[in-house]
Amino acid sequence: MISTVEQIHKGKRYRLKDKDKARVYQEICTTSRCSRKTVIQKLKIRPTTVSKIVRELIEDGLVEETPERIQDAPGRAQVVLRANPNLLTAVSITVQARQIRAARLNITEEVQERYTEPLPPEVSNEGFLEGCLRAYRAVTREVLAGSEILGVALSLVGTVDSVHKRWISTARWRNIRNLEVGTLEEYLGIPFLLNRMQDAELLYFIQKNPSYREKNVLLVHWGFGIGASYASKGSLLDSTVGRTCEIGHLRVSSSSTKQCQCGAFGCLETEAALWALQGKTPLVPQGILDEEELSQHFRETDLSRDPMIENALEHFCVALYNLIQVFYPDTVLFIGPVTENEGIFQSIVRYMQRELPPYAKDRIEFLVLPGGFKGCIRSSVYPFFQRRLETLLKVRSF
Repeated sequence: MISTVEQIHKGKRYRLKDKDKARVYQEICTTSRCSRKTVIQKLKIRPTTVSKIVRELIEDGLVEETPERIQDAPGRAQVVLRANPNLLTAVSITVQARQIRAARLNITEEVQERYTEPLPPEVSNEGFLEGCLRAYRAVTREVLAGSEILGVALSLVGTVDSVHKRWISTARWRNIRNLEVGTLEEYLGIPFLLNRMQDAELLYFIQKNPSYREKNVLLVHWGFGIGASYASKGSLLDSTVGRTCEIGHLRVSSSSTKQCQCGAFGCLETEAALWALQGKTPLVPQGILDEEELSQHFRETDLSRDPMIENALEHFCVALYNLIQVFYPDTVLFIGPVTENEGIFQSIVRYMQRELPPYAKDRIEFLVLPGGFKGCIRSSVYPFFQRRLETLLKVRSF
């Protein structure tokens, strides 16, 4: 977030002095031992303008003067300026397997508090909301005096109506139906945002890798569940229904008796998702729900020549092939424990290079994102910081 502050007014009507204020703030945030003089020299902004901007940043608590000095002989020593990253903070709540996870972040994207709580498969709307409240309270107990909690971002799986802040359904908690997140917003009195985890993760990747903003990118998750997200030149594919790229619930068999967590029969997840494989093969340990822990297991395990894994890989490859045929992305990003296994990843790439048409197979890039869903924790709260800084980084006094 902090690396793009100077773009905070981009796309909106702004004054030149507001743009200068954003540039000064970013310079202080990203430069060690920064002073008014170094800002003036680097940004080529008039000294009087920099002095007024810095004064406002200090008054608002965004910047602090430190006891440290820079000796600029033969001139006088310069006071070192330091950004106050903890003035603004926001909470991100995500789900992993059947766990709810919360993190509180400051404006530098540093996670300051974490909380994890397992929820049973039969949890209801009320039970999930109560879990969110416990998670929120756990990560906001130690908020520093004077800090501002900007809001809570909920990144979820399943059918998500972000416009109306409604979680319509999810396969892993089948008793959750039309959960109104707005009730939490009213109860706590702070803004809430709602989005899909895959979408937030893909947006984070594009944000941090500008060269992909002009490409078509498909993100595919293979872990406890299977899902995907797609962005064309930086814009996410959206749906009024609340679901897109539901690769995990593609019907791979019309005669299967295997029931999916969604209630249907013959979905891809019944053949390849980790919830379906756990306990069926010793290579997929039972009882582990933490995808980070599973990622380490898969990186260190030889998955070749196991019938269950081979069957899962075959079904996954066919489903992915069909999805690629629909979108023809420039890049396919893989996230989740299974594709962190080098053998599995290479098998997928070989399948695509063998099966895709000649005009496409050499033009598609395949990449693995290690570490699981970490980007969505950060990108989901960007809008809170964006909106607040748009106000704070407007010049008041001149």
